[in-house]
Amino acid sequence: MLRLLLLSLLGALLLLLVGDQVRRHYIVDVSGASASEVPLRRRPATPRPPATGTAVPSPAAAGVNGTATVERLARLAIRKRISEDAPATYIDSLLLTTDSVVRRWTERVAAPLRVAIVEGGTPDYQPHLVGYVYEAMHRWEALGLGLRFDVVPDTTDADIVVRWIDRFDIDRTGQADLAWDRLGRIRRASIQLALRDSAGTALSDEALLAVAVHEIGHAIGLPHSADPEDVMYPATRTGVLSPRDRRTAALLYQLPAGPISDRAD
Repeated sequence: MLRLLLLSLLGALLLLLVGDQVRRHYIVDVSGASASEVPLRRRPATPRPPATGTAVPSPAAAGVNGTATVERLARLAIRKRISEDAPATYIDSLLLTTDSVVRRWTERVAAPLRVAIVEGGTPDYQPHLVGYVYEAMHRWEALGLGLRFDVVPDTTDADIVVRWIDRFDIDRTGQADLAWDRLGRIRRASIQLALRDSAGTALSDEALLAVAVHEIGHAIGLPHSADPEDVMYPATRTGVLSPRDRRTAALLYQLPAGPISDRAD
Protein backbone atom coordinates (compact mmCIF):
# COMPACT_ATOMS: atom_id res chain seq x y z
CA MET A 1 0.00 0.00 0.00
CA LEU A 2 2.79 2.38 0.93
CA ARG A 3 4.47 1.68 -2.42
CA LEU A 4 1.22 2.49 -4.31
CA LEU A 5 0.76 5.72 -2.37
CA LEU A 6 4.30 6.86 -3.14
CA LEU A 7 3.83 6.08 -6.85
CA SER A 8 0.57 8.08 -6.91
CA LEU A 9 2.23 11.11 -5.32
CA LEU A 10 5.12 10.91 -7.75
CA GLY A 11 2.70 10.81 -10.71
CA ALA A 12 0.83 13.84 -9.42
CA LEU A 13 4.06 15.81 -9.11
CA LEU A 14 5.03 14.92 -12.67
CA LEU A 15 1.66 16.12 -13.98
CA LEU A 16 2.04 19.44 -12.15
CA LEU A 17 5.51 19.97 -13.66
CA VAL A 18 4.31 19.22 -17.22
CA GLY A 19 1.30 21.54 -16.85
CA ASP A 20 3.51 24.39 -15.69
CA GLN A 21 5.81 23.97 -18.68
CA VAL A 22 2.86 23.94 -21.09
CA ARG A 23 1.40 27.15 -19.62
CA ARG A 24 4.69 28.95 -20.19
CA HIS A 25 4.24 28.64 -23.98
CA TYR A 26 0.91 30.52 -24.13
CA ILE A 27 -0.03 34.21 -23.76
CA VAL A 28 -3.37 35.98 -23.40
CA ASP A 29 -3.96 39.30 -25.23
CA VAL A 30 -6.36 41.29 -23.07
CA SER A 31 -5.98 44.76 -24.63
CA GLY A 32 -9.46 46.12 -25.27
CA ALA A 33 -11.21 42.97 -24.03
CA SER A 34 -11.53 40.84 -20.93
CA ALA A 35 -9.41 37.71 -20.62
CA SER A 36 -12.50 35.57 -20.98
CA GLU A 37 -13.28 37.12 -24.40
CA VAL A 38 -9.88 36.44 -25.94
CA PRO A 39 -8.90 32.83 -26.62
CA LEU A 40 -5.47 31.52 -25.77
CA ARG A 41 -3.09 31.64 -28.69
CA ARG A 42 0.45 30.48 -29.19
CA ARG A 43 3.05 33.21 -28.92
CA PRO A 44 4.24 34.02 -32.43
CA ALA A 45 7.78 33.17 -33.29
CA THR A 46 10.21 36.08 -33.48
CA PRO A 47 10.34 37.14 -37.18
CA ARG A 48 13.65 36.80 -38.93
CA PRO A 49 15.11 39.95 -40.48
CA PRO A 50 14.78 40.09 -44.26
CA ALA A 51 17.70 39.00 -46.36
CA THR A 52 20.14 41.67 -47.48
CA GLY A 53 18.76 43.70 -50.40
CA THR A 54 15.14 42.63 -49.90
CA ALA A 55 12.71 45.56 -49.66
CA VAL A 56 9.79 45.21 -47.30
CA PRO A 57 7.26 47.97 -48.18
CA SER A 58 5.28 49.52 -45.38
CA PRO A 59 1.47 49.49 -45.59
CA ALA A 60 1.55 53.22 -46.36
CA ALA A 61 4.03 52.75 -49.19
CA ALA A 62 1.98 49.90 -50.58
CA GLY A 63 -1.07 52.17 -50.60
CA VAL A 64 0.80 54.94 -52.43
CA ASN A 65 2.14 52.51 -55.01
CA GLY A 66 -1.31 51.06 -55.51
CA THR A 67 -2.80 54.52 -56.07
CA ALA A 68 -0.04 55.41 -58.54
CA THR A 69 -0.72 52.20 -60.46
CA VAL A 70 -4.44 52.95 -60.67
CA GLU A 71 -3.75 56.49 -61.86
CA ARG A 72 -1.29 55.24 -64.47
CA LEU A 73 -3.82 52.73 -65.77
CA ALA A 74 -6.46 55.47 -65.92
CA ARG A 75 -4.18 57.67 -68.01
CA LEU A 76 -3.40 54.73 -70.27
CA ALA A 77 -7.13 54.14 -70.77
CA ILE A 78 -7.65 57.81 -71.71
CA ARG A 79 -4.79 57.71 -74.23
CA LYS A 80 -6.26 54.54 -75.70
CA ARG A 81 -9.67 56.17 -76.01
CA ILE A 82 -8.20 59.22 -77.74
CA SER A 83 -6.21 57.02 -80.12
CA GLU A 84 -9.27 54.96 -81.02
CA ASP A 85 -11.31 58.09 -81.75
CA ALA A 86 -8.48 59.85 -83.63
CA PRO A 87 -9.93 59.38 -87.14
CA ALA A 88 -13.24 60.94 -86.14
CA THR A 89 -11.93 63.71 -83.83
CA TYR A 90 -8.99 66.08 -83.53
CA ILE A 91 -8.67 65.83 -79.74
CA ASP A 92 -5.09 64.58 -80.18
CA SER A 93 -4.19 68.08 -81.39
CA LEU A 94 -5.08 69.38 -77.93
CA LEU A 95 -2.51 67.10 -76.33
CA LEU A 96 0.22 68.39 -78.63
CA THR A 97 -0.50 72.03 -77.77
CA THR A 98 -0.95 71.53 -74.01
CA ASP A 99 1.88 69.05 -73.31
CA SER A 100 -0.50 66.08 -72.92
CA VAL A 101 -3.03 67.80 -70.69
CA VAL A 102 -6.77 67.38 -71.19
CA ARG A 103 -7.91 70.97 -70.71
CA ARG A 104 -11.55 71.91 -70.18
CA TRP A 105 -14.00 73.58 -67.82
CA THR A 106 -14.89 71.40 -64.84
CA GLU A 107 -16.91 72.84 -61.98
CA ARG A 108 -18.41 75.35 -64.40
CA VAL A 109 -20.09 72.50 -66.28
CA ALA A 110 -22.77 72.36 -63.60
CA ALA A 111 -23.21 76.15 -63.52
CA PRO A 112 -23.39 78.61 -66.43
CA LEU A 113 -20.16 80.09 -67.72
CA ARG A 114 -20.35 83.80 -67.06
CA VAL A 115 -19.65 85.74 -70.26
CA ALA A 116 -19.02 89.48 -70.32
CA ILE A 117 -19.38 91.09 -73.75
CA VAL A 118 -17.60 94.44 -73.86
CA GLU A 119 -19.20 96.56 -76.55
CA GLY A 120 -17.29 99.21 -78.47
CA GLY A 121 -13.51 99.15 -78.57
CA THR A 122 -13.19 100.30 -82.18
CA PRO A 123 -14.81 103.12 -84.21
CA ASP A 124 -16.46 100.66 -86.61
CA TYR A 125 -18.17 98.68 -83.88
CA GLN A 126 -21.91 98.08 -84.43
CA PRO A 127 -24.39 96.88 -81.75
CA HIS A 128 -25.55 93.97 -83.93
CA LEU A 129 -22.14 92.32 -83.50
CA VAL A 130 -23.23 91.13 -80.05
CA GLY A 131 -25.74 88.88 -81.82
CA TYR A 132 -22.90 86.90 -83.43
CA VAL A 133 -21.49 86.08 -80.01
CA TYR A 134 -24.91 84.99 -78.77
CA GLU A 135 -25.35 82.76 -81.82
CA ALA A 136 -21.86 81.30 -81.42
CA MET A 137 -22.54 80.41 -77.78
CA HIS A 138 -25.89 78.87 -78.75
CA ARG A 139 -24.29 76.58 -81.33
CA TRP A 140 -21.87 75.09 -78.82
CA GLU A 141 -24.42 74.99 -76.01
CA ALA A 142 -26.87 73.10 -78.23
CA LEU A 143 -24.48 70.13 -78.37
CA GLY A 144 -25.59 69.10 -74.89
CA LEU A 145 -22.10 69.01 -73.38
CA GLY A 146 -23.39 70.28 -70.06
CA LEU A 147 -22.03 73.74 -70.85
CA ARG A 148 -24.28 76.75 -70.53
CA PHE A 149 -23.53 80.43 -71.02
CA ASP A 150 -24.88 83.35 -69.04
CA VAL A 151 -24.13 86.91 -70.19
CA VAL A 152 -23.18 89.18 -67.29
CA PRO A 153 -22.72 92.97 -67.31
CA ASP A 154 -19.41 93.10 -65.45
CA THR A 155 -16.04 91.64 -66.41
CA THR A 156 -14.91 91.38 -62.78
CA ASP A 157 -16.35 87.93 -62.08
CA ALA A 158 -16.69 86.80 -65.70
CA ASP A 159 -15.28 83.46 -66.81
CA ILE A 160 -15.08 84.57 -70.45
CA VAL A 161 -14.58 88.15 -71.64
CA VAL A 162 -15.25 89.09 -75.28
CA ARG A 163 -13.91 92.28 -76.87
CA TRP A 164 -13.67 93.71 -80.39
CA ILE A 165 -10.65 95.29 -82.05
CA ASP A 166 -10.19 96.80 -85.48
CA ARG A 167 -7.61 94.25 -86.70
CA PHE A 168 -4.56 92.21 -85.74
CA ASP A 169 -1.06 93.04 -86.94
CA ILE A 170 -0.57 89.41 -87.95
CA ASP A 171 -2.63 87.16 -90.21
CA ARG A 172 -5.54 86.36 -87.93
CA THR A 173 -9.07 87.59 -87.28
CA GLY A 174 -9.64 86.30 -83.76
CA GLN A 175 -7.76 85.18 -80.69
CA ALA A 176 -8.66 83.31 -77.49
CA ASP A 177 -6.30 83.30 -74.52
CA LEU A 178 -6.96 80.70 -71.84
CA ALA A 179 -5.63 80.24 -68.33
CA TRP A 180 -5.77 76.79 -66.76
CA ASP A 181 -4.24 75.09 -63.75
CA ARG A 182 -1.92 72.07 -63.62
CA LEU A 183 -4.95 69.76 -63.42
CA GLY A 184 -6.22 71.00 -66.76
CA ARG A 185 -9.11 73.00 -65.30
CA ILE A 186 -9.76 76.15 -67.34
CA ARG A 187 -10.05 79.15 -65.03
CA ARG A 188 -10.76 81.99 -67.45
CA ALA A 189 -10.72 82.93 -71.12
CA SER A 190 -10.31 86.19 -73.01
CA ILE A 191 -11.50 86.56 -76.61
CA GLN A 192 -10.65 89.27 -79.14
CA LEU A 193 -12.65 89.51 -82.37
CA ALA A 194 -11.40 91.63 -85.26
CA LEU A 195 -13.63 93.58 -87.66
CA ARG A 196 -11.02 93.53 -90.42
CA ASP A 197 -8.32 91.16 -91.59
CA SER A 198 -4.65 92.08 -91.22
CA ALA A 199 -4.71 93.81 -94.62
CA GLY A 200 -7.52 96.12 -93.47
CA THR A 201 -10.36 94.54 -95.45
CA ALA A 202 -13.67 94.51 -93.58
CA LEU A 203 -14.98 91.04 -92.74
CA SER A 204 -18.37 89.95 -94.03
CA ASP A 205 -21.20 89.10 -91.65
CA GLU A 206 -20.66 85.39 -92.41
CA ALA A 207 -16.96 85.69 -91.57
CA LEU A 208 -17.67 87.60 -88.35
CA LEU A 209 -20.03 84.84 -87.21
CA ALA A 210 -17.56 82.11 -88.21
CA VAL A 211 -14.77 83.76 -86.21
CA ALA A 212 -17.03 84.11 -83.17
CA VAL A 213 -17.97 80.40 -83.31
CA HIS A 214 -14.30 79.46 -83.74
CA GLU A 215 -13.09 81.52 -80.78
CA ILE A 216 -15.89 80.34 -78.48
CA GLY A 217 -14.76 76.83 -79.43
CA HIS A 218 -11.27 77.67 -78.18
CA ALA A 219 -12.76 79.22 -75.02
CA ILE A 220 -14.40 75.91 -74.09
CA GLY A 221 -11.09 74.10 -74.59
CA LEU A 222 -11.04 72.90 -78.20
CA PRO A 223 -7.80 72.90 -80.20
CA HIS A 224 -7.30 73.58 -83.90
CA SER A 225 -8.27 71.04 -86.53
CA ALA A 226 -6.30 70.23 -89.66
CA ASP A 227 -9.50 69.75 -91.69
CA PRO A 228 -10.74 72.91 -93.50
CA GLU A 229 -14.31 71.60 -93.23
CA ASP A 230 -14.22 72.03 -89.44
CA VAL A 231 -15.09 75.22 -87.58
CA MET A 232 -11.85 74.82 -85.63
CA TYR A 233 -9.66 74.93 -88.74
CA PRO A 234 -7.11 77.76 -88.17
CA ALA A 235 -8.20 79.78 -91.21
CA THR A 236 -11.88 79.64 -90.30
CA ARG A 237 -14.15 79.18 -93.31
CA THR A 238 -17.48 78.26 -91.75
CA GLY A 239 -19.58 78.87 -88.68
CA VAL A 240 -21.42 75.55 -89.02
CA LEU A 241 -20.20 72.83 -86.68
CA SER A 242 -19.02 69.76 -88.58
CA PRO A 243 -19.50 66.18 -87.38
CA ARG A 244 -15.84 66.20 -86.28
CA ASP A 245 -16.36 69.42 -84.32
CA ARG A 246 -19.32 67.85 -82.57
CA ARG A 247 -17.57 64.56 -81.79
CA THR A 248 -14.41 66.28 -80.60
CA ALA A 249 -16.32 68.54 -78.23
CA ALA A 250 -18.36 65.59 -76.95
CA LEU A 251 -15.22 63.51 -76.34
CA LEU A 252 -13.45 66.39 -74.60
CA TYR A 253 -16.27 66.71 -72.09
CA GLN A 254 -16.40 62.96 -71.48
CA LEU A 255 -12.73 62.83 -70.48
CA PRO A 256 -11.51 63.92 -67.06
CA ALA A 257 -9.37 67.05 -67.07
CA GLY A 258 -5.70 66.67 -66.26
CA PRO A 259 -2.36 65.31 -67.51
CA ILE A 260 -2.43 61.95 -69.25
CA SER A 261 1.27 61.43 -69.84
CA ASP A 262 3.21 58.99 -67.64
CA ARG A 263 5.52 61.89 -66.93
CA ALA A 264 2.79 63.00 -64.50
CA ASP A 265 4.24 60.41 -62.08
